[in-house]
Amino acid sequence: MSALSRFRSWLVSVEFAVTATAVVVALAAGGALAFSHVAVERDAFAVVMLAGVAVPNVYTDSWMETVDSHLAGVAWALAACVVVVACYLLVATAVRSVAGEPAGTVTGFVLTWLLALVASRTAT
Repeated sequence: MSALSRFRSWLVSVEFAVTATAVVVALAAGGALAFSHVAVERDAFAVVMLAGVAVPNVYTDSWMETVDSHLAGVAWALAACVVVVACYLLVATAVRSVAGEPAGTVTGFVLTWLLALVASRTAT
């Protein structure tokens, strides 16, 4: 199978639907945070990375066999992005109030990614 035919088959796969949805949500959420006065500027980058990279990673790690239609993949990606972003903001804000700025961002990012992987493996 050539690289072009593999790419074409990926473009019509559920994995592509999940990835495309996650990237669009990541860019929208990151842009909203970047222009808000509530969040720290590093929050936008962390949200883009978590929603745009962690969500497709969690899907390929645990959910490829379970979510097998395009519509279900899009719905799963939307729900996963909301949960990941909310978890990050909660953890980062909580740690930031105790330990300060850099620790809040780093701890929120790492803990959210790990929690997403553990939760998805537990759920499937």
